[in-house]
Amino acid sequence: PGTPRRVVDDMFAAFTVTASAVRAPCAMHSRTAQPHQSARIAAFSTGAGRRELALSTARRQGQSHGVAARKIEATAHRANVQATATEVDEKEAVCYLRGVRMSASKVRRVLDVIRGKSYEECLIMLEFMPYRSCEPILNALFSAASNAKNNLGMNKAKLYVSECYADGGATMKRFQPRAQGRPFAIRKRTCSLVLKMKERED
Repeated sequence: PGTPRRVVDDMFAAFTVTASAVRAPCAMHSRTAQPHQSARIAAFSTGAGRRELALSTARRQGQSHGVAARKIEATAHRANVQATATEVDEKEAVCYLRGVRMSASKVRRVLDVIRGKSYEECLIMLEFMPYRSCEPILNALFSAASNAKNNLGMNKAKLYVSECYADGGATMKRFQPRAQGRPFAIRKRTCSLVLKMKERED
């Protein structure tokens, strides 16, 4: 059975009312926007209006570029001042030791003891402390002291450990057979050591 003609007419009338209601706000918006557009077009149509628009645009661009240039120059100046101060004040010798075959926690307990101590005190402590991590730390201490003397011209008698820390490195994985044929993981830890030395001021 087909749709009755009266139902079709009612649906068409409802659709027409809805479409007119949707178009009404758009028409109002276009009518409100027309005066601004017409005023802009009228101002741009004359030669004076075009010159004034070009001058205002140039002023805005020049001001923005000038402000940006001043900000960049100020940032570069601050960076140069900070770099110069760092080169003058933060003169230090550094030693990087990579791939030490032990965990970082075992190295840190020795580094916490020698941090802030003089070069001679560190030599005595590392010589008599009963830890296996003393050997790589002692090698790093010798290297940092040699860098300070040969590269920076510092006096070894005035050196002290200004900063030292250890971070975890790559972990080698090995497997061992255990009960019921299951593999048991063995993790061989490594770490990286950084030791920095400065010269004490008199």
